[in-house]
Amino acid sequence: MNPNKLRHIVAVDRCGSLTAAAKQVHITQSALTKNIADIEDEIGFALFERYARGVHATAQGRAFIDRAARIVADLDQLATDAKMGRQLTSSRIRVGVCPPSLVSLLNTALTQMLMTHPDVRIEQTTGWIEQSIHHLVNRDIDLLVGPAPAIMMHKSQFTIHLLPPLEICFFVRKAHPLSGRSNISIGELNQFPMALADRSVATAELINQLFGAPVIPPDKQLHIIGHFSAACKIVANTDTIGTVAASYRENDSFLEEFSLLSIVEEVDPIPLAAAYSSKFLPSEPMKTLVSMLES
Repeated sequence: MNPNKLRHIVAVDRCGSLTAAAKQVHITQSALTKNIADIEDEIGFALFERYARGVHATAQGRAFIDRAARIVADLDQLATDAKMGRQLTSSRIRVGVCPPSLVSLLNTALTQMLMTHPDVRIEQTTGWIEQSIHHLVNRDIDLLVGPAPAIMMHKSQFTIHLLPPLEICFFVRKAHPLSGRSNISIGELNQFPMALADRSVATAELINQLFGAPVIPPDKQLHIIGHFSAACKIVANTDTIGTVAASYRENDSFLEEFSLLSIVEEVDPIPLAAAYSSKFLPSEPMKTLVSMLES
């Protein structure tokens, strides 16, 4: 697929107009229209819907254009790195993290890695585990850190490193009925709504511990909130109980707003893994980062 034609569809999407996009990429509107038609013929569906005041991406076109934009950005970065004499395989690491609260796990490892490889640039994203795995398969990220059971389902495609498991805690707003109490039972937790960061965190073992069965009871109000800040806002304004990595026990700003609950029964930690595509050898900075995460 012609990279210039990909640039052209990205320009059309950003400009919202064939006329404006043609001026931006310095070709005639007729040539731009033909390039769009060529790609649409190649992929088998329409990228844009035409309106009197411009164009908009179709439902199928949206995902294609977004990925094309990432490819174009990578090509531009490759050219820039080459001109600046950077080591092309080591200049950037794109890390996907799931669930979002796991970001705190990477703080120390990323800092140590950058001390060893100071020229590396980090791009860190968070998202649902299914979305993150899709991004790793498509090389939209270089490294995925997340729940091991979900990642192991794709072990034929990935090189996987098992990491120390994630200990989780439960937290509530300061005025919550359970706040400040000790020796809280899991049965008492179940009297309130609960929020998890991702369905992948809801392993059969965890669900069995929380609800006494390997499936979530139909009458249980369980929220799946993919953005940690959104989960915190819900917990701060309702009686919902949130889950967070145990490392937040040392987070003073977090503890100013929320209370961590003291649970009688121990909840099993979540198995974690780091994965990258088996088709490509990891760069030295990535090896260092994975090693830091494993320790």
